[in-house]
Amino acid sequence: MEHLQIDELKLSGDCAALRQALEEAGYTEPRICARLGLRQLADYEMDAARRPALPPPDDAVDVLIRLFLAGDFVEAAALTTHLSHALTGVLQSLGLLKVNADGRFYGTVALYPAGGLLIASDRWSWPDGATFEAPPDTVYPALVRNTRLFLDLLPDGPCERLLDLGAGTGIAAFVAARNGARQAWASDVAARCTRFAEFNRRLNGLDNVTAITSDVYDGFNGETFDRIVAHAPYMPVLAAKWVFLSGGEDGEQITRRIVEGLPRRLERGGICCLLTMGTDRRDGQGHDVPFEARVRDWLGAAAGEFDVLFLVRRTVEPQQYALGAAPYEPRPRAEAHAWRDLFARLGVTTLAYGFLVIQRQAQADQPFTVRRTAAPELGRADWQWLLAWESAVAGGKATALILDSRLHASRRTVFEVTHRLTGEGWTPRAYQLRASHPFDVTCKAEPWAAQLIALCNGRSTGRQLYRVFRAQDWIPDSTSESEFASAVVPLVSGGFVEIEGLRPPRAAE
Repeated sequence: MEHLQIDELKLSGDCAALRQALEEAGYTEPRICARLGLRQLADYEMDAARRPALPPPDDAVDVLIRLFLAGDFVEAAALTTHLSHALTGVLQSLGLLKVNADGRFYGTVALYPAGGLLIASDRWSWPDGATFEAPPDTVYPALVRNTRLFLDLLPDGPCERLLDLGAGTGIAAFVAARNGARQAWASDVAARCTRFAEFNRRLNGLDNVTAITSDVYDGFNGETFDRIVAHAPYMPVLAAKWVFLSGGEDGEQITRRIVEGLPRRLERGGICCLLTMGTDRRDGQGHDVPFEARVRDWLGAAAGEFDVLFLVRRTVEPQQYALGAAPYEPRPRAEAHAWRDLFARLGVTTLAYGFLVIQRQAQADQPFTVRRTAAPELGRADWQWLLAWESAVAGGKATALILDSRLHASRRTVFEVTHRLTGEGWTPRAYQLRASHPFDVTCKAEPWAAQLIALCNGRSTGRQLYRVFRAQDWIPDSTSESEFASAVVPLVSGGFVEIEGLRPPRAAE
């Protein structure tokens, strides 16, 4: 079989009629998940060899699943029995449904609900089971888990002008346009992606989105944006094969171009969000340079105007990546050697996958660079809280917040004491704090920190606790209020102490 030619995806047909017909047929994420026994559609197994066989089609949803998710053939009798004549007609008129020589029907694309929208992308298998090779400019599906994660992490408030770079199907731009972006652009270097994005735009009836073919910012004539988002290619590759996958030999080629363009493209007060992977490195002098510090360098002379926040979801050691992402798919020996040589030449010590947030300050202030290990359930509200708190710290507002606000102890804090056996018995030697939410944080601590956290009951302000510490001689008499508050700042940043009015999400759980 052959791949869909992009001009076969009709842009002049009645997309509104298709949307209405699919809704009437019940082709929604809850119905599909109920039929397949899934918690969410992102859990759908795309590999036919690894998923259970589908039951015989019993209604329209079953037929549509077979055509546009499983990518199977559907017999003419089942099609005519369960799909309305109107739905069959509009699918054919838009180039989405064809019939082969023996009279069986098949979908030319994948078509599914995602993010509350209807999205079309390229298929990932042939209905006859033949060996499938995706084209270099294939339009990657939007129902996979990393796309769901990307959408769940993106800010969902209103904005004026949003740019989605490496847009693929365009789903991030569409979700933003539906949730309050006055105007959004879905941009991709592949013309195939642009055509699919334009089809999806029409399918969802979104008039405030523009699909455009552009190599990062090259297709824009000086336009600026108050929100830039990207789930662009970030995988290191020795030789480019698919546009959606190739981030260059270190995986950072496109991410770097996006960041380097922010001083010219991101408005003051704007924010850039990327789900990406970057490398921690060791420079020629033997100094460790984390990914977020290198991101700041990419901002050039304007770096002082930007805050950088990197939330790491997982890390991979260079040796592990060189040998292969999974033990059952080892790399050939020569390729593994090539990866080891490359990482050694670049000084790569770790590959870190996570969510990168870059905020352009509305007014010049003290910029900050922060890295955290994300808890598995991390959501947008969590990183937005951290960004707000670190902005308060950088802006000199943390002291007043701590002293004037009631303080709470995080219920997820663990205080560990390591003892050593001495002539006097077991003697405390080391103290450590751990928190699991909103970020996975472990740090050394002083004994007074445990006492302070125990007193943070939500009824006392920082100033009142300072007076308690002074009265009990737990701190030197020379310690000022501001010095006490400064010592509390890291406890708030680590998630051990919470400030009334600026508590992390789900803090009371």
